[in-house]
Amino acid sequence: MSRIPPAYPELARRMHLTGKVVLLVTVQPDGKVSATKVESGHALLVPAAQDAVSRWRFSPNPEASELEVEVNFSPDSQ
Repeated sequence: MSRIPPAYPELARRMHLTGKVVLLVTVQPDGKVSATKVESGHALLVPAAQDAVSRWRFSPNPEASELEVEVNFSPDSQ
C-alpha cells in the first residue's frame, strides 16, 4: 500500500487542533481509491484527510471493497 501523509491545515495548526478523521473508503480492484465518505472528524481536518487518502493506493484485489480508515492529526506527526 502507498500511503501519503495528510497536509496539516495551517488554521488547525495555529489553533493547536488535533484529532482523528474516520473515513469510509471505497477501493477499486486495481487498488485505487474511488470514493471517501466522512464517518467522523473535525471539519477543519476532514478535507486534508480526504485529499491524502484519495491518493493512497492499496494492494490489488479482485473485488472492490470498503474500508474504514483513520487519519490522525497532531503537531508531532507532521
